[in-house]
Amino acid sequence: MHHLEIKHLRMVRAIAETGNMTKAADRLFLSQSALSQQLKDIEGKLKGDLFFRTSRKMILTSIGKKLLQTAEHILETFEDAELELAKRVSGDKGELKVGTQCIFCYKWLPHIMKVFQGKFPSIDFEIGNSDDPVRELETKKYDLIITAGPPTDDTYVYSPLFKDQMVCILPEDHLFSSQSYIHWQDFSKMDLISHAEKGKNKFYQAALKPKSIEPRRFMTVGQPQAIIEMVASGFGVSIFPGWAIKDSLPASGIIARPITRSGLPLTWYAASLRNTKRPVFQDEFVHIVSRLNLADRA
Repeated sequence: MHHLEIKHLRMVRAIAETGNMTKAADRLFLSQSALSQQLKDIEGKLKGDLFFRTSRKMILTSIGKKLLQTAEHILETFEDAELELAKRVSGDKGELKVGTQCIFCYKWLPHIMKVFQGKFPSIDFEIGNSDDPVRELETKKYDLIITAGPPTDDTYVYSPLFKDQMVCILPEDHLFSSQSYIHWQDFSKMDLISHAEKGKNKFYQAALKPKSIEPRRFMTVGQPQAIIEMVASGFGVSIFPGWAIKDSLPASGIIARPITRSGLPLTWYAASLRNTKRPVFQDEFVHIVSRLNLADRA
């Protein structure tokens, strides 16, 4: 009886850690229907439910708890063995230069660096802001770049890291605060505060400009905390990842609203040159980021 595969163990771990099929599917980069079918198949083969389904959370059954214990042990052993073998082949000395186009990543990058350097204490680590990924990768300024830019051509490798949801933050007494979501045309009546100038603001360039929507006023403020304070004081609205703002909502005098009824999803990638041999520690950095819970990033 050979029913269980590594993918099943990763599935159980992801659902148990997130408590949610949608979030687990996002983490595993599967559709929710594909993950549901995978769970249904393995439960059928094992002849028992692994989770109780409730309206709020997926809860492990006794069988599921036992399988999770096994999964955690096997996956940790399996992943450690993969890493150790890769180290022996390619070595574990060198440097890793990471550029990021997400200013909000600095909330969780220190934790990532700590985990990474625990595994690779001999690797020098450098991080900086990325303005021009193509040039920076080709000139070797950075080895990889954290970007939300979609894959463009096969010159680059785009490794998915995590899925994101962008929201509009507003003062509690804003004109549109009573709406359940923000319409595209609403931005023409708003003052938009951004961490990047207009020509480099991805939300404006990719979402508003093609729709011929111009904010009433555009302001550039370099630091996320300063933007939050500006919004709370009524100077305008801003666009943030949902995970980056949730802890600031209760006491800051601001609220968050989805952008359009269906929301504004975004996938973050680690981009690198395809024709460059990637050292094991670079791939491990990508793996560490992709395993980090959204809750931990916030």
